[in-house]
Amino acid sequence: MKRLVTLIMAIVAFSAPGFCDVDFGVEGGAIINKMKFNKNVFQSDNRAGFFIGPKLKSSLVLGFGLDAALLYSQRSTEFGLEDSDLHSKDFSYITVPVNIRWQLGSDRFAPYIATGPQWDFYIGNSKLNTSDGIKATFEHNVISWNIGAGLMLLDHVQIGFSWNLPITDRGNISFKDLADEAAETVKAKMKNKEWNIRVNYYF
Repeated sequence: MKRLVTLIMAIVAFSAPGFCDVDFGVEGGAIINKMKFNKNVFQSDNRAGFFIGPKLKSSLVLGFGLDAALLYSQRSTEFGLEDSDLHSKDFSYITVPVNIRWQLGSDRFAPYIATGPQWDFYIGNSKLNTSDGIKATFEHNVISWNIGAGLMLLDHVQIGFSWNLPITDRGNISFKDLADEAAETVKAKMKNKEWNIRVNYYF
């Protein structure tokens, strides 16, 4: 966490007026989320989520720039366990994406592409035990990678999408058949794959 704060402060300092253009704004959007497991023991459907928070964008040279945001995000996960206490769950995070951006044209109409790492800090309970024998552990620090594109419009509005690829696990889950004392415990790791629709307004 300290390294992340240092990184954000470095971006702000690097983007200081006089060195390059910097814009502050707010970002919000929708998450199309699907939880993936490393074993075929659970089925998860696409579910919706959202994010919102402040963002800064700096422009350097030759269309390149940096952007970073501090977001509250929530993802809803469907575990496909119809008769379980863990049928579905909402996950809340503090999300920090930091991207390198390349933009073509002026801010009045400019397509862009962006890519960079994202840190998600889970703000819920790290462990969950259900009455039907399911045990889940959720990671508090999750790292992923964003790849995105979009349009900058009328100097203030930015509309885009991004694909978020997992690097580290979001947690793990284990269970066994309580009716069978000899049953082996099944364990699976959890990762998210998701699409984000993003809308920014810069002041």
